[in-house]
Amino acid sequence: MINFVDPERYHSMKATGKLPSPKGVAFSIIKLLQRDDFRVADLVQLVQSDPAIAGRLLKFANAAAFGRARPIVSLQRAIVALGAFRVRDLVIGLSVMHSHTGGQCATFDYGAFWGHSLATGIACQELAHFAQISSEELFTVGLLARVGELAMASLYPDEYAEVLVKAKEMLHDLAALERECFDMDHHQLGATMLAEWGLPDMLIQAAYHHEQPDVAGFRDGSRVQTLTHSLNFARSLAEVCMADEEARWSLLPGLLTRAARLGISGDALNDMVDRMVRRWREWGAMLQVRTQEIPPFAEILAASPPTRRVSSAGPEQHGQTASPRLHVQLVGIPVPELSTLMQQIESLGHLPVLVDSSADGLKQAMRQPAQIVIADMAMPGLTPAVFCRALRQTPAGKESYALLLASPGSEAHILEAIDAGADDVLVKPLSIQTLRVRLNTATRMLLLREEIQRERRGIMRSTDEFAVAHKRLLREALTDALTQLPNRRHGLDFLASEWTFAHANGLPMACLLMDIDHFKRINDSYGHAAGDAVLRQLADLLKRASRVEDLVFRYGGEEFAAVLPNAGARAAVQIADRIRALVERYTFLWERQSIPVTLSIGVANLSGADKDSQALIEAADAALYQAKRSGRNRVVVAA
Repeated sequence: MINFVDPERYHSMKATGKLPSPKGVAFSIIKLLQRDDFRVADLVQLVQSDPAIAGRLLKFANAAAFGRARPIVSLQRAIVALGAFRVRDLVIGLSVMHSHTGGQCATFDYGAFWGHSLATGIACQELAHFAQISSEELFTVGLLARVGELAMASLYPDEYAEVLVKAKEMLHDLAALERECFDMDHHQLGATMLAEWGLPDMLIQAAYHHEQPDVAGFRDGSRVQTLTHSLNFARSLAEVCMADEEARWSLLPGLLTRAARLGISGDALNDMVDRMVRRWREWGAMLQVRTQEIPPFAEILAASPPTRRVSSAGPEQHGQTASPRLHVQLVGIPVPELSTLMQQIESLGHLPVLVDSSADGLKQAMRQPAQIVIADMAMPGLTPAVFCRALRQTPAGKESYALLLASPGSEAHILEAIDAGADDVLVKPLSIQTLRVRLNTATRMLLLREEIQRERRGIMRSTDEFAVAHKRLLREALTDALTQLPNRRHGLDFLASEWTFAHANGLPMACLLMDIDHFKRINDSYGHAAGDAVLRQLADLLKRASRVEDLVFRYGGEEFAAVLPNAGARAAVQIADRIRALVERYTFLWERQSIPVTLSIGVANLSGADKDSQALIEAADAALYQAKRSGRNRVVVAA
């Protein structure tokens, strides 16, 4: 349940003029679609008045039109393809973004806010098939899911700046601090704004609960629960996109867990994230929103964790501990010092590898570095900072332990080398004890990285297994065991959401309720096993006979139902009669015996008088009853 802001208080907030709101064309579209008699031509005219918005809607329409032979170039066709109310939602999101790119709240990072919000919206689009909702609607709710935070920063810039600092420094829950300071939180304010702008209730529910989807109390497997978890995953992915390398590492376990709950695993996740990041960067450039480059997701998962740089003042370790024999690459070491250093490395149980000091030799060393790299800061033709940065640019170089040698008097460059990626810097002359300590430290760090990598691979395997298991359990919870069709719970949930969408957008839809004639006679004559076989064969036939966009489900016993989105009265009757005729002609077999089967079908079409989807299914049931009474094996349309 949503706890909206008190209407009088919200009215007072709006009166200040500080509350984020759609401007210009977006505001006019909201007003237009509040009228029952609005025309699509009026909507087209409004959108045409803003070329930037018109161009973006065309881009969205073509992105959604997978498999279309030719691109959509007409704005009117784009609006019809998207639907008037989806157009409204998209324009609202884009308008709020461009009207509020900055503000007075000192600690609210407006650029990061919109970069994160755009990433969330793009990630949501990639999840549309999981949430069973249009990608345009999901983009809008992803873009505006955190709009309550923006509103807080706009209404109370100074007070909210202090709240943000306190939440960050003391690791307090932001919403709890907001309630303490303002007697409301960003969830409430954001939901109230989205409701005022006319977004569908299911999207508002998801935005309100998406930070803590498990406490929302949604029914397992329901579309609103899946939508909320999808938005939660998209937000988590956006945080990974906006984070730096060190912070990104700590966010990955939570992201993988959320992906598993949606049944996304392995290569599918890698492909989805990389595709999402490309689109995020593309849209960010077009909308002038902050984004950043990030490596391929598979590379992020495979990378070692960021490590604290080892100080040259670390405690010395006495005695040599047993450790693996490692390759130690030597780069740019002066010839007089080289022999001694190689002997010391060998005496400590490791294998020194000398690198050719030519330019080609250095390039090869940086492309294929050893586990430990020791380089002299005075190496000819290359500064320590440039060397370290070049080393860290390759996947293998990121894994190496880089140890630099400094001559006395060059301490001023040590911090520069550390900042550029060196793990440690030692000042010459180098004693065997000091070298032992540093190589032991390097060995422990490399072993620790390897152990973390093994754990990470184990976590990923477990996550993949959990994703597969969760997907299977969810499928089982929503599938009829006998017929493998969606069960009654899934079907009625789908009917409710399609009814809401069709009712809001003025689109046709229909519902069929189908019952096998004299099914008890089949059970009595051939046995219950034969009856089950008939139900399974009929389910397969109904799946083949239905359109791609239809959902056929088992309503109960020998009754089946079909939800027909975007089907008018004539089309619904044609589909129903085609199904009835197919069943009558089909040969149902049980142990080589042919069993005659016919269907009675009730058809109900969406009516403005229906108060909810339950009324539609009741009308179809009444029509089915009439078909039974009037002789069976026929189609009857509800009055």
